[in-house]
Amino acid sequence: MTTPVSLTSTKMNLGLRQTEEWIGDVLLPRADALARLRFSACLPHPLLPLGARLLKDSGMSVGAQNVWYAQGAFTGEVAAGLLAEVGCTHVMVGHAERRRLFAEDDRLVGRKARAAAHAGLTPVICVGEPERLGSAETVQHVLRQASAVLEALPHDAPAIVLYEPVWAIGSTKGADPHQAAAVLDALNRAASSHLDISKIYGGAVVPGTYSSLRRLAPWDGVALGRAAQDTALLDETLGELLAPAQWETESGE
Repeated sequence: MTTPVSLTSTKMNLGLRQTEEWIGDVLLPRADALARLRFSACLPHPLLPLGARLLKDSGMSVGAQNVWYAQGAFTGEVAAGLLAEVGCTHVMVGHAERRRLFAEDDRLVGRKARAAAHAGLTPVICVGEPERLGSAETVQHVLRQASAVLEALPHDAPAIVLYEPVWAIGSTKGADPHQAAAVLDALNRAASSHLDISKIYGGAVVPGTYSSLRRLAPWDGVALGRAAQDTALLDETLGELLAPAQWETESGE
């Protein structure tokens, strides 16, 4: 690993003008640091062309929050090929809210991930337990989700697996680092036949989260929630993510 990977989803929290202001006032002034993190801003579909235009040549990228797995007569959906055309590089699949509100299952998430990969996009595969569980139960749940989706992907397709405990979304306290380390070990097993899979953590990510996780397991980065829109939290988190001790290679180089 060289430097961590990071991304954020604005969900439906920012309108067009707010998104434009957020990119111009928060992201672009920090472009050098965010580019080192290969940062991707995942936006609602109508805002993707705006995001792609504003972030062009910044070193950051634009991702979508959802995708459909086929072309054709699917009213209201968006195909992976179209996302690539408008400038997306990433797309989220299987977020907990889509699983809960729209009954998306692992098979559908796998189809979406495969379609994204075939279109040249990097799927961000969201996994996580719906409620606080013991370590063994958590690992079993996440391993089932991740394995089902990764099996649908070509082994050479790049992807990001985002472990985000559902109960931690919007919370002030995330997963226990020891339990998260057990999850990462399971994700590494699930991805063992793939060539380019990053594993990142999300859920109540605040300054100090990444350091506490990395002390026990080599996570590849974090997904930022409210920290991506709070300049003080963002600056502190960026300093932590880019501290040399966090991303030096195993050989110490």
